[in-house]
Amino acid sequence: MMTIAEYIGRFHPLLVHLPIGILLFGFALMLYQKVRKVDVTEAISLAWLAGAVAALLSCGAGWLLAQSGDYEAEAVQVHQWTGLATAALSFLTYAFAKYRWLLASATVILLTVAGHYGGNLTHGEGYLSFGNRPTEASDTTAAVLVPEVIKQDSLVAANQPQVRRTFFYRDQVVPILEKNCYSCHSAKKKKGGLRLDTEAFIQKGGKNGGVLVAGNPQKSKLFSYLLLPHDDEMHMPPKGKRQLTSQEVAILHHWIKKGASFKEEVEVLTPQQPTEVEATAILPLTFPMPSADSAAPPAPTSVSVEQTILSKATQAPDASTVAYFQQRQITVVPVQQGAGYVSANFVNVKSYQPALLTELERVKNQLVRLRLTNQPVRDEELKPLSALTNLNRLNLENTQITDAALAELKQLPKLEQLNLYGTAVTDEGIQQLATYPQLKVVYLWKTKVTSQGIERLKRAKPTLKIEDGQQRFTLPDTNKTTKTQS
Repeated sequence: MMTIAEYIGRFHPLLVHLPIGILLFGFALMLYQKVRKVDVTEAISLAWLAGAVAALLSCGAGWLLAQSGDYEAEAVQVHQWTGLATAALSFLTYAFAKYRWLLASATVILLTVAGHYGGNLTHGEGYLSFGNRPTEASDTTAAVLVPEVIKQDSLVAANQPQVRRTFFYRDQVVPILEKNCYSCHSAKKKKGGLRLDTEAFIQKGGKNGGVLVAGNPQKSKLFSYLLLPHDDEMHMPPKGKRQLTSQEVAILHHWIKKGASFKEEVEVLTPQQPTEVEATAILPLTFPMPSADSAAPPAPTSVSVEQTILSKATQAPDASTVAYFQQRQITVVPVQQGAGYVSANFVNVKSYQPALLTELERVKNQLVRLRLTNQPVRDEELKPLSALTNLNRLNLENTQITDAALAELKQLPKLEQLNLYGTAVTDEGIQQLATYPQLKVVYLWKTKVTSQGIERLKRAKPTLKIEDGQQRFTLPDTNKTTKTQS
């Protein structure tokens, strides 16, 4: 459980911007006074005093944050001492007006140095380099490069063996980790006690255990956390950070599936084996990626049920109703400004009671989205939801529901998206989804559903989009030849 000290420490990235802004403002006032020949000495003194106090508070919060051990000690010390020096010089600049220009100039220089080292800790070294800017890609089809065969001289006898060398980890995996993961998981910063910059640390894992199971991507957190819904607290990279492209995710899957080798592989090809492979050959990988919203698929081409609901404005819940839910730690917020419809989120509820679901009748006409993630909700407790005539998205992720709950949910006339991730539903239970009148998307990852059950559901409801977290690889047909006889 997070301590008070750890909680205060997490405010450092926020607090640190206060002294930066205030001190630079104080320096700007000094320039303004010198150029315009006006007397703003009192304002300048106030700015330097306020900046010095803010710098001292920021240093305190930074020290508490550093105690987590998630940062490299040497880098923290440089940032820490330059920050303390900045705070000290700020107080001196305020106190000794006679030497203010000299002290202020030194403070601004130290402030810049401290900010740079802070940026390295937060974003990784080289965060200012344009050469390290990631290349974005939006294609849903990923590709893995086929290892190159070292071509032999044309004079070599046809029966001589050839050598194929591949270093998949160094050439394909490391660039992905460096671009997306090192800023939080390397020697400079070890968030969660995890480093991903060397083989030894990857295999060691972090505070919460191992992240790599060679040969099994689904059991490897290094891969499986990439596929979690973006608003899941375990999703990696965290929401707001650059997300991996589908090609990068597929490369990591391929590497882990093949055994997660950290070494160069050398293979001697016999004359009977293929002796030449195009170095640029591509294996297309059809890879379904989860969207930013755990219950939101790619934008449909036709008007969705939710859009139809929101197009007809209704009266929003009154302030007393919203306050009633807030007292019970249920977050109720508008789905769209001016429409009157809301979403309800139980994520902060500490003491869940089944009666809370009954209380949703207070917003039965306005409630469009409901999130019950990680709450101990049982099948029979879902009956009150049948009164929610406009409920369009329902997230039951990691609840205790079973197949019996699916019989209750079919009573929802406008349910379009359903998240059953991490529940105990089975092949038999999900067949009921074919009778849901408006259902378009269902999430079934980490359930008891098998591929056979999913195929049965697809046949019964072909229009239903099923997200099961599995990857489907489509390899080219190597039996076909493009050569023609002349």
